[in-house]
Amino acid sequence: MNDHTEAKGDDAGVEEVLDEIVDLEEYAKLGKRPPLSKGYRILINGEPYVVHEPMPTGRAILTLAGLLPPEDYTLRVKLVGERPRKVGLNEKVDLRRPGVERFKALPRDQTEG
Repeated sequence: MNDHTEAKGDDAGVEEVLDEIVDLEEYAKLGKRPPLSKGYRILINGEPYVVHEPMPTGRAILTLAGLLPPEDYTLRVKLVGERPRKVGLNEKVDLRRPGVERFKALPRDQTEG
């Protein structure tokens, strides 16, 4: 009699957290959903940054890149196969969504905002 075969279901529905930094661009190219992780490597204006929150706000992303004050910038997220989409300062971005590729921040025009 094998008792250990029934133990498989004990962790059903529990997602393992990776003890490493996940490169979002890599997962986007593979078309896979990034796993839960200690950190996510994102590109902001072509430069790599590590975010430790799976759902940061637009403000947090701009602040991480040193683009201060965040109100002076417009942030866009690029998803694989889609056009870049504007991200609001208080809007959360789900980094675990499949296809999150990179971010682009531009100084706001004097007429914007």
